Amino acid sequence: MDNHDGGRADWDDIKTFVAAAQAGSFGAAARRLRTSQPTITRRIDDLETRLGVRLFDRGLRGVSLTRAGERIYDRALSMHRASVDIERLALEADRHDTGEVTISAPEGIGGFLVGVKLADFMKENPGIRLALDCGFYPENPVDAHIDLSIQLTQPGDQPDVAASELATLHYALFASQDYIDTYGAPTRLEAAVGHRFIAHSAQVSEKGQWQAKTGAFMELTAPALVVNSSTAMLFAIERGAGIGAIPTAILRTTSNLVMLDIPPLATGTLWLCHHRDALKSPRVARVAEWLVSIFDARERPWYRKEYIHPSEFEGWSWPAATARA
Repeated sequence: MDNHDGGRADWDDIKTFVAAAQAGSFGAAARRLRTSQPTITRRIDDLETRLGVRLFDRGLRGVSLTRAGERIYDRALSMHRASVDIERLALEADRHDTGEVTISAPEGIGGFLVGVKLADFMKENPGIRLALDCGFYPENPVDAHIDLSIQLTQPGDQPDVAASELATLHYALFASQDYIDTYGAPTRLEAAVGHRFIAHSAQVSEKGQWQAKTGAFMELTAPALVVNSSTAMLFAIERGAGIGAIPTAILRTTSNLVMLDIPPLATGTLWLCHHRDALKSPRVARVAEWLVSIFDARERPWYRKEYIHPSEFEGWSWPAATARA
């Protein structure tokens, strides 16, 4: 690129550049910024034209920074962090314990594990307005407008973001009773390969994070249905479409699933993330305290690090019996 207009780079283009560099693809950057991939591509093209350099090498697997892009990225990242700090200071000028608090969470976590607890919090805290931002994607970055973010992966090297472990999820295989009555309940992972498998797109794309034996199972199993919605996945399994891997915590919210007598396929950690100074706001601190209480493993054993079979939870009556041989 030898010609450029000499104009200044638009701040939105810089923010887009940082997101694309961190995400490794324009599609992932679009999900992170809650926009479309064509918009990301256009902004990057405009930025490259303004600067007169090529910032990314495009490939089938995503994008990578060029040498010029690497040099510019360090400065752009500093600008991005400074802008987030400015927006955060403006948003937190009001330190009262009333007002709005925004939580971001993956769609399934937000809907089935947090959403069912909202009514109690709202009754006890009438002065706090909650905004629950649930996305159909695993990434939930701590943006300027997000006070608290529940994430399935630990944030990378972000000195301005604090992260603490919130809970452990144990992913087991579930089916409906109708499906089991028709096709039987496999009691070994190998026997489950021949069954109709319902998968979340995040499970398909993150096979490397599953346990070795489970990873082999995922490779052998050709999903009959792949969805990017935990709600759609749950309803499909409840209505007999097939079997699927869902956190055991789901048994607290549905009576239409049966857990197969197969050890959990994987475990995952939930992280509660926020800007380091966010808890200085009393209302944000109150919401964070409430979220921690929801996932308290002392009262809710299904969130413990070690796996405990639901039948061993003393004092709890589970709405669905597990399928045993």
